[in-house]
Amino acid sequence: MSDAPRAKRSGSESRQRHPRVYSRVSDAERARIEMDAAACGLSVGAYLRSLALDKPETRAVRRPLADEILLAQIKAQAGRIGGNLAQLLRLANRGEIPDIEELQEAAQATRDFFVAAMETLRRNA
Repeated sequence: MSDAPRAKRSGSESRQRHPRVYSRVSDAERARIEMDAAACGLSVGAYLRSLALDKPETRAVRRPLADEILLAQIKAQAGRIGGNLAQLLRLANRGEIPDIEELQEAAQATRDFFVAAMETLRRNA
């Protein structure tokens, strides 16, 4: 029929595949399961395995808590602003005069970050 070589399958042929267990739930039940799993910091599958089995063999997938995500975002913003300030200071240390608009933008970004971070931390305290 066709003399074209068959394409190889991607992935490992010896990959271990685990059977899956399915269950039907209503929208309200699914929402409750997802909410309870999130409260435990687990994925839905890991949460259901922990309920059904005394000692699950598969690794539980932990989800970061909302506070951890928020902290990571604040750290990222602080790092970005700190990097911008460090570049301006490096210019000043070399004797170059940084542009006044850049200094004003950096100062405003620092103020905005500080206000937003404090507001966010107060809200979640």
